[in-house]
Amino acid sequence: MSSAESPAPLRRTSAVVTIAATVVGTILAYLSLAAAVKWPPFQDGAKPTVTVFRGDPPQDPRCPGSSCANVGVQLAGFAPGSTVRCTFDSAGGPGAFGPYVATVDEDGYHRGQSTNFYGTPQGWVSATCGEATGALNPWGDS
Repeated sequence: MSSAESPAPLRRTSAVVTIAATVVGTILAYLSLAAAVKWPPFQDGAKPTVTVFRGDPPQDPRCPGSSCANVGVQLAGFAPGSTVRCTFDSAGGPGAFGPYVATVDEDGYHRGQSTNFYGTPQGWVSATCGEATGALNPWGDS
């Protein structure tokens, strides 16, 4: 091979490397932007989760005792700015509970207390918000 023939293969190799680098750079820039705007696959806890917690005492004569508390829910990984409806169940059945509507913040998070209350220490309470369910078992005592 003479010295006059060598620049052509180098130009082709250089072109291939330039194209590959451009494609990889574009993909990385797109993924960085998607993560910055919290596109769902890049959200912390992208899979929605529900955590049930004991809230404040309800100040209701129908639920005396230290084990009685409002039912609270903490949501994570939900669509930012969405409204999520929660329903409740317990060891005593779902009949005494009304729904709770939560407004999720821009980070996909919400923490709040419903007006529902429960007071059986050895029992349990679950909340289903959207497609996710969480429970507090046992309910416990203060």
